[in-house]
Amino acid sequence: MTRGFLLRTRIRMRRLQSGFSAIELAVALVVVGLLSWASFSAYETVSAQQQLERGRAQAQQLQSILRAFSLRYGRLPCPDVGAVANGYESLTAGECSSGSQLGWFPYVSLGLEIPTLQHRARYAVFRAANADPLLDADLAISKERTGDSVNEANYLDVTDLIAALVNAAALPLSTGRAYLTGDEGSAGVIDCVSNAVMPVAYWVVVPLQDKDNDGSRLDTPHTSASLCAASPSAPLRFASDDVVVAESPAQLAGWLRASLP
Repeated sequence: MTRGFLLRTRIRMRRLQSGFSAIELAVALVVVGLLSWASFSAYETVSAQQQLERGRAQAQQLQSILRAFSLRYGRLPCPDVGAVANGYESLTAGECSSGSQLGWFPYVSLGLEIPTLQHRARYAVFRAANADPLLDADLAISKERTGDSVNEANYLDVTDLIAALVNAAALPLSTGRAYLTGDEGSAGVIDCVSNAVMPVAYWVVVPLQDKDNDGSRLDTPHTSASLCAASPSAPLRFASDDVVVAESPAQLAGWLRASLP
């Protein structure tokens, strides 16, 4: 009887041990799954951050090149308005084509290698032509606006662009020219229709991922046909990771004045 009792006890212990092993295995699988999920989430976060930093670096590089171009040529570059970007300014007889104020960044014309299509930046420039050179604010055209004659040293130079920027700053905000909307903070909501905030000399939008899942890497509020961009101070949002750089006419004029010899 004692022997049978011991046998039955051993069987029960084996069953209990087997049961505990199964529970432990299940717990281990759950822990491994959680660790794997955490590792994958961390990888995604790091990868997204790295991509964002590359986008910011690219945007800052393009801004520096725009400034250098404007300082040298006394105008801002003309956009590449082609349906498929070729990297060149859209010029007619050597001047920015009339009405060309929104398109792709003209990489090749500015001495850069054109990136793959999904990484190309959108670019808008402020244009407000006036028959009176003293009132002209077409920033994509080199024009004598300060009364210098052909033989004078300041003829068609950066001082004429500064004059155009001053004229642009004096004009009322128009959604028919390059402008910014809010930042979800002090500048208000990001809404190009209800919250047009300020005109800009230019803006550049570097798209990263299609966060809003609309089939375009440009995220809300940016579209290929809109002169509106979110404020550069806008935080990253769930549905948008576009990187924006821009300067108001007054800001660019100030930078150019500070850069004069």
